[in-house]
Amino acid sequence: MSRPRHRRELETALEMLQHSGAAKEVELFAEDLRLAMRALGRITGRVDVEELLDFVFKDFCIGK
Repeated sequence: MSRPRHRRELETALEMLQHSGAAKEVELFAEDLRLAMRALGRITGRVDVEELLDFVFKDFCIGK
């Protein structure tokens, strides 16, 4: 990446992905993934948070 802004956003995304591996609760894991996607979205111009949350929570029953 030649642009400093892109480099910073990629570093942020990597940091959030690494941080997500230590999450003990699915909500914290999902938040770290959301932040990583947001950083990547600032480069690409597209972020779909609902799609991410659907993917993360598809196997979990909310309310138990």
